[in-house]
Amino acid sequence: MTPRWMTLVPACALVACAGLGGSKNNESTSQTSKAQTQAASAFQRAADAQKQANEEQAKAEKAQADVTAAQKALADAQARAQGQQLKAKQAQQQAQELARQAQQEGTSSQQQALQLQQSEASQKQTLHQENQKSWSQTRDIDGKVFQASPDQLKVRSGDREMALKVNDSTAVTVDGKPSSTAQIQPGSDVRASYQMVDGQATALKIDVTSNMPSMDSSRSSSSSDQSSSGTNSSSGTNSSSSTNSSSGTSGSDQK
Repeated sequence: MTPRWMTLVPACALVACAGLGGSKNNESTSQTSKAQTQAASAFQRAADAQKQANEEQAKAEKAQADVTAAQKALADAQARAQGQQLKAKQAQQQAQELARQAQQEGTSSQQQALQLQQSEASQKQTLHQENQKSWSQTRDIDGKVFQASPDQLKVRSGDREMALKVNDSTAVTVDGKPSSTAQIQPGSDVRASYQMVDGQATALKIDVTSNMPSMDSSRSSSSSDQSSSGTNSSSGTNSSSSTNSSSGTSGSDQK
């Protein structure tokens, strides 16, 4: 009979071998899983890195685009600045030219104004001299009075009518006697001397001959009429006396 312990030894060995084999299998599986996990993790990290790289590339491209846009904007700004500088230069030149023209025009205008002022002064002087000459020149008019007022006398001479201004210095005579325009009757003959003052005929002397009979003429006429009446009366008396005398003489002769 085989001892029991001898039968147990192979069994234990088999169990031990089986256990050792199972342990090795488990260890291999764990390492494979670990390797796979590590590989998956590496792939994930690679994917993340690629994603980040793509993002960074996009940022780089955007930055480059921004740089390009900025360069273009800078170029445009520089072009505008150069154009503005040219315009400013042209404007400055134009302003200088306008200033030069204005200076010339101002000088010319001053000369023209001076010449015009001198011409106007000469014209005024000439006009003043002509007015002085006209004012100092005495003129005469003969005609008929058709209207008289204290400060004006209107005279008609043929087809010509003239209004003579009358003032306190005007010498007025009516029928040779000192008078005033209030005593002048329309229709009277008038001879007046006047001067032109500021375009207005101003009377210096007015001589009026009225067409109404004067008092002296009336008195002379009355005296003449009375003398004529007296002569006629005397003639009648003398005739009567002569007749009576003749009658008496005839009677004496008859006796």
